Amino acid sequence: MLRFAFLSLLFASTAFAWGPHSEIAQAALDAMGPDDLLAKHLGADTKRLVQYVWMADNRQQLLSKGDEVFYADDVLLFPAATKHYDHLCPAVQQTYSPYFRRALQALRTESPHNAARWVGSLLHFTTDTGSPPHAASISGPVHSKMENWLNAKLIHIPGYKPQLLGSDDASAEAGFIRRMEGLIDFSKQRAERCRADVEADRREPVEPMVLESALETARVTADLLHTLGVLTAKGNGDSTLKGKVIAPKLDHPQLSRLLVKIVLRDTLYSTLASEDGTFSFAPLPAGEYHPVISAPGVVKDLPPVKLSAGSSIALDAVDLSAKTDGNLLRNPDFKLRWVSAEGFDHWNSRMPSGRLGGPKPVREWEGEKIPLQPGITNRLTVRWKSSAPAAEAPEVFVLTKAKPAYDSPPTDSAMLTPGKTELTVTGSADAAWGQVIIRTRGAPDTHIESVSLSATH
Repeated sequence: MLRFAFLSLLFASTAFAWGPHSEIAQAALDAMGPDDLLAKHLGADTKRLVQYVWMADNRQQLLSKGDEVFYADDVLLFPAATKHYDHLCPAVQQTYSPYFRRALQALRTESPHNAARWVGSLLHFTTDTGSPPHAASISGPVHSKMENWLNAKLIHIPGYKPQLLGSDDASAEAGFIRRMEGLIDFSKQRAERCRADVEADRREPVEPMVLESALETARVTADLLHTLGVLTAKGNGDSTLKGKVIAPKLDHPQLSRLLVKIVLRDTLYSTLASEDGTFSFAPLPAGEYHPVISAPGVVKDLPPVKLSAGSSIALDAVDLSAKTDGNLLRNPDFKLRWVSAEGFDHWNSRMPSGRLGGPKPVREWEGEKIPLQPGITNRLTVRWKSSAPAAEAPEVFVLTKAKPAYDSPPTDSAMLTPGKTELTVTGSADAAWGQVIIRTRGAPDTHIESVSLSATH
């Protein structure tokens, strides 16, 4: 079975990974057949679902394949889902509604390739739920054995006829949630029945029960995909907005091919441009839209566009090739807040371990993970605000790792504080990935105009 040659850690080696995601997705697609409406809509991109089903295990990761480079968070974070969710019950249950709606929106308004990415995000949460320890909220040493003691080659559901979960958006969403509740009960029962054998390290009686969960998950997945296909043609609107973006020129083997992101401010609409820079939203409801382009080193607001019913507008091509200094960071000046008004797109906020709280607890704002080229020196530059308050000044540094995985030991560079504007890091086997970190008690834009990480030449 082929999987993405992702630059990030291979999915199956992630701790607590429910191994047969791809096999479950493939079993569902086999049951649906090539004449299912979803398969017809996605066309050749249908086969990508067995790869994209791993999407949510790659949060904050750069995904790179021969014909595409994009960040997983571009199809994981949006205004209705502003954070990453745990994949065990009950937390994973919060993903069902927002990702169901977002996948359906993508199927109706974006290219089949983009829609497949969003469907893949939904599929990951769906298939993870069917894992017995996920359904039963079991963590620790038992987790990995319980969900991976099975032969994935046995995951087939021949003769299964996918069921329609609802005839319209609201009834289908409710039907999907009910179906997922049933899957949770199904897999939770099997987790409870096999737990003692797992703890005693007896694999033989466990495998059949885990396989039962995988097969039921495949049936639920088939129902979900079939329903999405039926609903796709029932969208609202008949207007089209399209354009083309010439991306910034970067001397970087992966990020020079990073797909440009376009969001429509104050809506749930977003998309990734194709490799040639073209993009479209179609159909859209009539109304006024505010397109914003996000690419390494630049966020570009375009003039508002008013779409009337049945209209089609092609925007002038946007050339960003001269708008960058080689900066590899997206949203470097913190101006884009589409995902959340409390955060900054392409920056993840977390509370570092061992830090004291208080009225303004210390937080770390993590930039996106960037592959560093061996032997190439990169300069981190911070433009400080002269009017920033002296108190609570942040620390800015580059965290490097041999790989972007959670279990790869990190190394911190020297720190930049107000008055210090530059430092350098050089790519190596131990520093193959870099991530700009801003450690502060306030928002980064209180003290910082912009941040840049670019190769020196």
